Amino acid sequence: MNAERLHAIMISLHQEITKSNTVGKMQELIAALQSVVNQPHPSHQQALSNSLKAIYAATTDSASDAYSPAWRQILSELGGGELFGSSLKSEIENIFKRNQITPAVALEELQQLHKKLQAFKAALDQGIASLRHFKIGDERLAAGQCEIGILIPRAAVENSLVGFSEELKELSFVLQVFSEVATGKRDELSIKTISSSDLLVYLNAAAPYAACVAIAIERVVALYKQLLEIKKLHKELLGQGVPTTQVLGIEEHANQLMATGIEKVAADIIEQFYKDRDKGRKNELMNGVRISLNKIANRIDKGFNLEVRVEPLAKNETPTQEDVELEKAIEIIRSATANMQFMKIEGQPILKLPEGKQK
Repeated sequence: MNAERLHAIMISLHQEITKSNTVGKMQELIAALQSVVNQPHPSHQQALSNSLKAIYAATTDSASDAYSPAWRQILSELGGGELFGSSLKSEIENIFKRNQITPAVALEELQQLHKKLQAFKAALDQGIASLRHFKIGDERLAAGQCEIGILIPRAAVENSLVGFSEELKELSFVLQVFSEVATGKRDELSIKTISSSDLLVYLNAAAPYAACVAIAIERVVALYKQLLEIKKLHKELLGQGVPTTQVLGIEEHANQLMATGIEKVAADIIEQFYKDRDKGRKNELMNGVRISLNKIANRIDKGFNLEVRVEPLAKNETPTQEDVELEKAIEIIRSATANMQFMKIEGQPILKLPEGKQK
């Protein structure tokens, strides 16, 4: 990640933890539970129930729950994965489920979680202050602005400049097909930022085009999740010394499942986004979308990750037709983003879907 993006994430997390007052609500919950441990009086139990409702409300529909896969991954790497939104709520729920008859143990676990939350907030305070001191900006999207992020594993391009360049050409083909489907023209694919540590490229994207890409990524990820058990079996068999030729049937089955799913996804994308009446071009784009989806699936199997991120619009009491169309695209992206996730792929790739030839 770059410093500007880290700064933006830290500001977002700081705003959430401050607005929801999760640190304070956790302290109130601990105090209420301490009273129950000391004296299980009905009034103390009611106070505990109220404190639980308050912390659950504060951690429901949080901004962090709507983070893109890359932002959620960064939050996890920062050590805050369990301290925000639905993850924090689940952690608290699990503490009480595990210790229904041992509230003293639950109290101890909550105190430890509270310390982590306090320490994380203190780190956010210090980190943001330091970044501002050194005049490092925060890379946030403007209202209605979209971006497409692509994580390219160094191993997939052999950590080579030539390999990286060739891969960017392949990805350009993929993205421009979806751009033409959604907008009728090929996007310029302007670069927003590049992170050299993970070969992570962010591109600017218009909302309708970004929505089309978001649907493509979401659907391919959903299809790929169905192959994870097959891939696990494939890895175990190779680990047991089974010859590669003997596991070809598993690979063929996985490829057939993915190809069948992609055929339907390609048809759905054309139906939803292609508005032109040119049937000849429609058929050409249908083939292009199919190839692009194959390329995405093959790359996810190799450890690539793709995402789309958008910043919502401010509420407008008298929205224009353009605003309405933009809101539709933003809603598609936000809905698809909720189902995207960065996956740590293990084992050898098993997909060899046909990618055709670029023109």
